Amino acid sequence: MDEDQLGLYNKRLDLLHSKCREMRSAIQRMLESLPNNVTAEELHEAFLKSITTTSAQLKEFNTLYNSEESKMALEHAKKSRDANPKGIKPWRAKDHPDWLDLAR
Repeated sequence: MDEDQLGLYNKRLDLLHSKCREMRSAIQRMLESLPNNVTAEELHEAFLKSITTTSAQLKEFNTLYNSEESKMALEHAKKSRDANPKGIKPWRAKDHPDWLDLAR
């Protein structure tokens, strides 16, 4: 495997990670986008719009995750980890409290 290919895999995995982090806050964003002091009809309309937006984001993540490029990158990472597990520990969110920080 050449260095350019590894770089592409790394970029793909980073993109997947970023999109996954965005999905973690999807429900919160949906609720925050709802207006206050509006009629039930306006609230319903805003909620439907929020659902449509979030649904599109989920579909985008699903397409990205299930793409051939992502499958190849994830498979390569798994093979690499299996071949040389020394020092590679399972990732735990509790060990990285700032993992959701999008400014990284």
